[in-house]
Amino acid sequence: MFHLFSNKDQNITNVLDSTIKRLNAKDPALMQEIANRSGTQDPAILELNRVSIISACQNAKNHVASDPTTDSPGFVSRDPFVGLVQTNIGQNASTLDPPALANLASDWQQYGDADPRWALCPIVSFFSLHDKPHPFVEQGDILDFVWMERSAKFTIAIMADWGAPNDTAKMISKLIKDKGPDYVIHLGDVYYAGTQLECQAVLDMWPLCDATGTPLVDRSFALNGNHEMFCGARNYFGTILKAFHQPASFFRIQSEYWQFFGLDSAYAGGCLTHPAVQSQWNWLVANLNAIPTLSNILLTHHQPVSAHAQEAHDAQQLRADGETLLGLTRPDAIFGWIFGHQHEAAVYDDSVTKYKARLIGNGCIPHAAQVSIAADHDPLCTPCDFVSTRTWGDGNAISSWMLLTVDGPQITVDYIDQDGEPSSLPKEVWTSTLPGQPFK
Repeated sequence: MFHLFSNKDQNITNVLDSTIKRLNAKDPALMQEIANRSGTQDPAILELNRVSIISACQNAKNHVASDPTTDSPGFVSRDPFVGLVQTNIGQNASTLDPPALANLASDWQQYGDADPRWALCPIVSFFSLHDKPHPFVEQGDILDFVWMERSAKFTIAIMADWGAPNDTAKMISKLIKDKGPDYVIHLGDVYYAGTQLECQAVLDMWPLCDATGTPLVDRSFALNGNHEMFCGARNYFGTILKAFHQPASFFRIQSEYWQFFGLDSAYAGGCLTHPAVQSQWNWLVANLNAIPTLSNILLTHHQPVSAHAQEAHDAQQLRADGETLLGLTRPDAIFGWIFGHQHEAAVYDDSVTKYKARLIGNGCIPHAAQVSIAADHDPLCTPCDFVSTRTWGDGNAISSWMLLTVDGPQITVDYIDQDGEPSSLPKEVWTSTLPGQPFK
């Protein structure tokens, strides 16, 4: 589970070192754990898995050491194996008596190598990583996974990278609850690895519930994130979507003037045109072409553009998918694109993107504050008009969320920080220039 102790890169490295050391010595308890999870006592298979886990641990150590966010106040790795190890370290830390906190000098010396449960964390993670992913849910008809909003005025609260039950996420949840939106959408990422316990924690703090604390169905939606995929999205589909009665990882909300397309960009690693998600792509193209009089807003976990070189290179496939989509539909088919993944908040230059690209990925993970709108000197980078510059606590970037107030052909966009104050991103008003599609 998400835990301050597992945010410390040195704690992760210590756990990996402990596992490597014990596996090199063929520690009986660890070898038995490998046998139990392998479902065999075959010496050749056990040896293969022992060597493979040592290699995975060493690769994970290298990843932690080279990760540019290692020194951030809340280190969250994008490497699947490291993320799973973080989850299992956090779960272990929560069960200790007294619980491990975040002070490396006291906690690791107190529990450290003397507690064999630390060394088990990478073994559990290794086998979880290699389990089969949840099958992608496909549609049978263009009208599958469509919700009709017949009211002229309604509100949508959107948060991204929010799936960790820390104080910041809970503050945002309360703010959303107090606003009483008609819809709440999470753009994905349940930390560290989308396990069943972590997904349940998201449901426990969900801001749109009935009197019993049960999420409101047909009003609550969640997209798949890369961290959910660390567990093959098994718990995202089996826990979160099940609770929401959301049948698939993509959906459409239609009003008289607007369509909001929630899309699964994580299942195929930041790609919408991959064969694994071909049915979603076909559904998207068909829906965009079916009603050309509506303005469309895409919602994804991953970013199609970025002002930062590494993130911009990571976004190449999704950006290309967007261009392909415009070619298969029409040049103005995308009015706006709202996304997360990158733990920042930014308004990109509309004249460059051809649509309103908005990054709101700043839901609960502490990170260094943004200070500049300047894009990196890389041809793939997209300049920003505004970035979120407010800070919180010890000077970390403040977390935030977005509230859309739809009123006929207009949408008022409010960016709201975790303290309830307006973000340094300015309020916007978006206006559809298309005639719409009146309900019969």
